[in-house]
Amino acid sequence: MMGSRGAGDRKLDEVLSVLSSLRGVKHAFYLAREMRVELERIEKEYPAFGPLTVSNEGLRECMKRQHVACIVKDRHFRPPPVPTVLLLDENREIIGKELLPGEKLRANQGSKTFMLGKDFVIFYEKGKGRGAKFVLPPVPFEEVGRIAGVRRVCSSSPSTAGDFYLRQCMSFDDDPTLASILVAFDLA
Repeated sequence: MMGSRGAGDRKLDEVLSVLSSLRGVKHAFYLAREMRVELERIEKEYPAFGPLTVSNEGLRECMKRQHVACIVKDRHFRPPPVPTVLLLDENREIIGKELLPGEKLRANQGSKTFMLGKDFVIFYEKGKGRGAKFVLPPVPFEEVGRIAGVRRVCSSSPSTAGDFYLRQCMSFDDDPTLASILVAFDLA
């Protein structure tokens, strides 16, 4: 039958519908192949913060999935379920992390803590921290993970340059109160 849509297309529509219905989501769309290629290029060239580099492992993991959606969200969107920024040393031990809303700082034996801004804590211990880098890990996205037939779901935020590129592609305003999140998945 001509014009009929396959189960995969209906599943993609369902995912986009779920994303669009979330509180605080202003836009939801899929990344075209060209957008994925350019976004990966932008992220590879993201500059270091002085001596510290930034590794967007979450974005790289998203790009390994069959489908990558993007949501543009405002401050009403729910907080992430896990920290979206970590500071890791050369042994990949956590020496700093984003604090989630309402999270209490726990004291670590043998280390001092200090705040970097209002929501990032660094654990200082003499002799630790060599080769430190900021890492943006892949983050679960349960609203999509609960959809039957969808698997290997992860999410990540693009860099500021990547966020700007995505909004430019879609002709969205460059509104500093909004931010992009990638939500990637495979279909079973």
